[in-house]
Amino acid sequence: PIPVLLKIAPDLSEEELTDVAEVATASGLSGIVATNTTLSRDGLRSRHAGETGGLSGAPLFERSTRVLARLSTLTTLPILGVGGVGSADQAFQKIRAGASAVQLYSALAYGGLSLGSDIARGLDALLAKHGFASVAEAVGTGRGDWL
Repeated sequence: PIPVLLKIAPDLSEEELTDVAEVATASGLSGIVATNTTLSRDGLRSRHAGETGGLSGAPLFERSTRVLARLSTLTTLPILGVGGVGSADQAFQKIRAGASAVQLYSALAYGGLSLGSDIARGLDALLAKHGFASVAEAVGTGRGDWL
């Protein structure tokens, strides 16, 4: 079958997040994408703070990583970590929070297409430095830092 993943917002309540995890697992989905853009502007200190619509990129990193970590305690489905990943360290943090893989987008607009290979090389180095032989070994090992 074709893998189907559910993309969730970082603005879900605890109850909604629990419901999503239960339904996604019971429905036989292949995984969950955590997270899409946020509508919140809490803590944003830029000229864009008053704008409406979905906010993505660097300002989303902490919020999306906290949701990812919480979600990883509610399901055994693979989680794709999305939101503000622009460096190997941030990719590593998402993985340690519970992501099985990470996605880049906004950072590519600023860092160019070579950013993907830069992050992959840096992630390999971080995994080795911390004693992990693979991404799979590191998944969820730093979850508590984000809960």
